[in-house]
Amino acid sequence: MPGTPDDVIAKHLRTMADGIDRDGLWTDDLTFADAASQALDVPASAYRTVTGRLPFLFAFPTVEASARACSLLQENAEVMDVLRAIAEHMAATWPDLDWTDDVIDRLANWPNLLGVTAELITQTLRDLAHSLSAAASAPAAA
Repeated sequence: MPGTPDDVIAKHLRTMADGIDRDGLWTDDLTFADAASQALDVPASAYRTVTGRLPFLFAFPTVEASARACSLLQENAEVMDVLRAIAEHMAATWPDLDWTDDVIDRLANWPNLLGVTAELITQTLRDLAHSLSAAASAPAAA
């Protein structure tokens, strides 16, 4: 169970979807972001949304920069709570797909799946946000 409240995760998911709609979805294999267009992949979008910043190394095209970006993602508990919520939703929504256990890798490669578009990703983020918000506001069972 994540330490970050569901309503906070929902807010982050909506902000991520808005950012991807505005700046585009990045789908490069080595980097998490495109410095020129400001397009981000899902993990980089989560990092920027939660922290309010995105270090340049997310867009620097080296294995070392990518590894350091992964470390920054993993070191931030709230970012990881957001990413785990998305990954769990994906596994439940598309149970027949062969998902990697690495949450960051799974979400960075989500757009590379056949037929998965930026629009589908942002809609999925918004749908999950709606579900989390509804669950957070539902009265507790007696």
